Amino acid sequence: LGYLTPMLRSVQRIKCSSAAFAAPSARFFSSSEPITVELGDAVFETHNCEAPSSTVTTTKEELLTYFKQMYTMRRMEITNDTEYKARNIRGFCHLYDGQEAIASGMDAAMTMEDSWITSYRCHCTALLRGSSIENVFAELFGYSNGTSKGKGGSMHFYSKEHNFYGGQGIVGAQVPVGAGLAFAAKYSAPEGQPS
Repeated sequence: LGYLTPMLRSVQRIKCSSAAFAAPSARFFSSSEPITVELGDAVFETHNCEAPSSTVTTTKEELLTYFKQMYTMRRMEITNDTEYKARNIRGFCHLYDGQEAIASGMDAAMTMEDSWITSYRCHCTALLRGSSIENVFAELFGYSNGTSKGKGGSMHFYSKEHNFYGGQGIVGAQVPVGAGLAFAAKYSAPEGQPS
């Protein structure tokens, strides 16, 4: 343990703020109380649109929802990795661990009526769009109750029911398919309403 001594000494010198020892009621927000987050000196460059605000208002409940989503996705992907290394998942297995915040942020900005298409790392996106963990595992193991009836494997999740148009196995293939989905949304929107 001698090699830990310098590190332990530096940790002992850290002074904790009095807020860390405050009463629990002073440390924690209620679940519905608004929380304002300042993004600091963030500068957004935009093209043909307004720049976003440098402050965001949220609640503890909303933040915990995002955390639970991301935690569930990470645990699912770690399990997928273990099963792939045990050779229970055949073919390719493109994992999404480390990218959970991207899907959670996208999901927060979209509604279930919006179409979503992605690249071949699509397990977590399928989960957010309405598939269950069991459906995701079934797809990876090739079972018929998978998201794509067990035929798509890791790269080709699909659920029209949830407006999820899948992962694309070819790099960049989601771009023309996404453009087609956008045109379809534009032309199928009722007259006078945005697509």
